Amino acid sequence: MLANYGPKQIITAPNFRALVNDWEDNLNLRVDAQEIKADTAITYKRGVTKFIDWLGTTPPVPDTIRKWKADLLKDKKRTASVNVWLAGLRSFFGWLAEEGQIPFDPTQAIKGAKRKGANSSHVRELLTDREMVRLLEQPNRETREGVRDFAILSIMAYTAARGIEIHRADLEDLRTMDGALVLKVQGKGRDEKGETLVLSHEAENAVRDWLVLRGQEAGALFTSGSNKSRGERLSRRSLREIVKDYMIAAGIHGNKTTHSLRHTAITNAIRHGVPIQKVKGMSRHASLDTLMIYYHEVDRLSDPAERYINYASE
Repeated sequence: MLANYGPKQIITAPNFRALVNDWEDNLNLRVDAQEIKADTAITYKRGVTKFIDWLGTTPPVPDTIRKWKADLLKDKKRTASVNVWLAGLRSFFGWLAEEGQIPFDPTQAIKGAKRKGANSSHVRELLTDREMVRLLEQPNRETREGVRDFAILSIMAYTAARGIEIHRADLEDLRTMDGALVLKVQGKGRDEKGETLVLSHEAENAVRDWLVLRGQEAGALFTSGSNKSRGERLSRRSLREIVKDYMIAAGIHGNKTTHSLRHTAITNAIRHGVPIQKVKGMSRHASLDTLMIYYHEVDRLSDPAERYINYASE
């Protein structure tokens, strides 16, 4: 039960953290009711905790929250992280307002942070064809972890899979459909594994080699081989570190990350003339506007207007 604070006093109440505990109980209930995912609840809680630690005893009015957001951005926090933490605040104060414990939701006037260039181009650099080949050559396929890592890289390189999709993948998500091996994934913003990745011959062979070593036990498709977490689901952090380490070993530098593999796969398909609807099916973009950014970038470099400028006299 909520402590008996009036609408105006709740914002500066000395037992503010107790109210957060009540909200967290509500979040846990929403997880149990399958209204939100457990990962979402954890991220929301993290954002509110960060805000309270920063806040001290200052009443949280819109300008206060805006100052917190500005401080995060000045500290060069990732835009995506800032927006997720802000979503946690919206959940918390929105819940308090619904309960009648505060007169208004102070987060309603706050807009999310906008990534520079998000509407026109991609921040992450692509890998060249030669870089992709070098990357795929790095795992030592004479070892168990090397076979696993080669399968992970192959799925990303040939299906445009997101890192979170690889992390969430289970053995049972691998299925045969119309003669092809596919992987059912839980896409971005989805609650179920309702989207399909079609494994190319290269990716299929890599995955089957991994399954020979992994075995047929139910559970995570890709598991850790470390002493502390052997057999457990490979963490998202570990996935990022695996890809980054192989990039360094391949001599690949610059602003290139795990997500660069997805951008590279999509761009490669476009360069080879794959129709936009087929690329949309592979990339699983909800909006064609987002996908058109790729087409613009490819066309900008492959057939630029600059090549048509001619000052020669007729």
